[in-house]
Amino acid sequence: MTKLQAHRGVSFEYPENTMVAYQAAVDQGYAIIELDPKYTADGKFVMLHDKSLLRTARDADGNAPDVLIHDVTLAEARQYEYGSWMDESFRGEPIPTLADVLDFSEKNPDVPLKFDNVWTKFPEGLRAAFLAEIAARGDRVNVGLTCGTPESLREAAEALPHAALHYDGMALDEETLQEVSRIAGGHRLVIWICYDTPATAWFKGEKATAALCDRVRRYGEIGIWLLSERKELWEAAHTFRADYVETNGKIKPDWLEV
Repeated sequence: MTKLQAHRGVSFEYPENTMVAYQAAVDQGYAIIELDPKYTADGKFVMLHDKSLLRTARDADGNAPDVLIHDVTLAEARQYEYGSWMDESFRGEPIPTLADVLDFSEKNPDVPLKFDNVWTKFPEGLRAAFLAEIAARGDRVNVGLTCGTPESLREAAEALPHAALHYDGMALDEETLQEVSRIAGGHRLVIWICYDTPATAWFKGEKATAALCDRVRRYGEIGIWLLSERKELWEAAHTFRADYVETNGKIKPDWLEV
């Protein structure tokens, strides 16, 4: 049966990449929570989609800081709140750290976290530190790592023996899929395919078709991203037979029961 992944938490209704958005995903019955790691100037890890704080951070006077997250320390990033940009009712939401979301995973082990592939672009030392902080929790956390290349998939597989692996690379040819499957070994493997909508027009890789999904299914579970309409969900679930569908929270888990 198809299950849903919450993109940046339930970001349609709550400020993205905040603990309240992640908790909403648990409360509403989503099967996976996707989140975006970044690093600060002092080498700490936080959850934020953009490189800049401009869109989602506000200071005490409501001003948006035009600074990059990797140019501020964690203490400086914590001087802002990350909720009121969406609605005044969310004022005061803090920026989550990696430790915060790993604690959250320990308390909610039935809903895995999935870190976006941006971690693969971190400088080498920070990549190692990011993976090490997750690895230190062992099997107490239920996490997955998204990887866009076989090389980053191998790095994740070697560092995190308990983690699920999510491949979202543009290369979906038979040879690459065989390599990805071989690297994954005993890890759970989900291979993500882009759904063709105006919102994903920027993506230049292959878009989901029944034939492509049939090819991918031989090597792992199938994830389809990024959907927001009931008719899209029907096609993903019935035509493409997706194991997972990513949505910003506009599609609800109870839609799958209809």
